[in-house]
Amino acid sequence: MNIISLCGFFKDIKEVDLVSMLNCVQAKIRKTQKDEFVLLAGAKPEQIGIVLEGQLNIVREDYDGNRTMVTAVMPGDVYSEALCCAGVLESPVSVIAEVESAIMQISYQRILRVCPNTCTFHIKLIENMLELIAQKNLYLQSRMDIISLKSVRMKVLRYFESLIPKQGKKITVPFNREELADFLCVERSALSHELARMKKDGLIEYRKNKFVLK
Repeated sequence: MNIISLCGFFKDIKEVDLVSMLNCVQAKIRKTQKDEFVLLAGAKPEQIGIVLEGQLNIVREDYDGNRTMVTAVMPGDVYSEALCCAGVLESPVSVIAEVESAIMQISYQRILRVCPNTCTFHIKLIENMLELIAQKNLYLQSRMDIISLKSVRMKVLRYFESLIPKQGKKITVPFNREELADFLCVERSALSHELARMKKDGLIEYRKNKFVLK
């Protein structure tokens, strides 16, 4: 309930109303194993998901099986709301559990339909959902700005800078090296080499996926 109450999807909904609201929209909890597909590319998205524990990755695969990291979905984050709202019949991306995770799934149609009890929070849920979609649109624009940069160093620094508002100068990246390389659209070897050079130049310190910006 702590994660749920902090989720932007339930912004300005009183904690005392959460239980009845979740019952009204028929929210269900699902446990997933590592590498389990939560949503498969080509399937019709019908449920909005919220990560309660663990981590999900949203990935895109081409016809040759090459996988590109789109983003990581952490506890409190919402996924599939934009796909549901757009009425997409076939998802262009897959959602995969990076580790054992717990997620809450809510039927998109249950949010849109006003129940017989005329619960006032339905309208608030829709408002919150639209706000989340707008925020993700800005995030995707930011990512496009990052991957459009020419040098690996500039891509890395711009990405790290985007994490500072939430994490400060001690940041934890939700990707391993291969996933981070995919996210930045660079070769893994080039990324590892550039991180080592940035450390030598005194710009960063790091251990695995934890970084300190100098």
